[in-house]
Amino acid sequence: MFELKTFAPDILYAFTYHNARPGTYPYHSHAFLEMSIMLSGTSDYTIEGVTTRITAGQVLLFNPGVHHQETQLPGTESTQLHIGFRQIALPGVKPDTLPFADSVVALGDQADAFFACAKRIAVESTNNGAFGHQLLVQATVVELLCLLMRALPDNRVAADRAVTTTQAEPSVDQQALVASATYYLEAHYQEAVTLTDLAADLHVSAAHLSRTFKAVRGESPMSYLTALRMKKATQILKETDLPINQVATSVGYQDPFYFSRLFKQHYGEPPSTVQGRS
Repeated sequence: MFELKTFAPDILYAFTYHNARPGTYPYHSHAFLEMSIMLSGTSDYTIEGVTTRITAGQVLLFNPGVHHQETQLPGTESTQLHIGFRQIALPGVKPDTLPFADSVVALGDQADAFFACAKRIAVESTNNGAFGHQLLVQATVVELLCLLMRALPDNRVAADRAVTTTQAEPSVDQQALVASATYYLEAHYQEAVTLTDLAADLHVSAAHLSRTFKAVRGESPMSYLTALRMKKATQILKETDLPINQVATSVGYQDPFYFSRLFKQHYGEPPSTVQGRS
């Protein structure tokens, strides 16, 4: 087993996300490590082109460059703990990489202790303003990772592999910030979200967030939010016969006329022509 005397990861984010609405998230990868822990429910994950159903009690580990995509199926919901981290250095393993060959990790005998630890992180993730919050999250994530490494003998070990980057690629900090912003928007698109609200929740300035988001995704956070709302609205229009004003409210717009104008600008046709279309 690896020596962990200097094991001190930098925690980029740790938060829970409850999803009860069907939909598919963008296919993406990160320049840092990400762990997604299914606390309850179920959802499908497509990892490097292969789709697997993930249920409560399973954990996913995405090394840098591993492409993945989540789909919440109709009639299902899930609660997950997402943790982004970096500055991992293990002997014989590329920096910021853990030696698991598969993204779906088998926990074996460590499962009970691992999930007890994960639930403590989930609770602490809601205490942003509490004394010692960041230090406590850091310490508990280290504990979680140690339990994960104890499960390594139950898993296939990956061969060492290089992670290539170019100067044009966004930094790890930039990708982490945009990942957090994206998760926030996916969770709160039904609410009256402003750029100022989003930046405050992520503890950065609005200008910095807007600049970083555009550098990574090629669009502003509010443009992403509008496109997300339009996508959700289209799904509702096709699957229900709700009045346009209720569709507008369900995706975060209190003014149905403004919603209809945005929808037509986005798709070139009013929402009324989309309703009922298969």
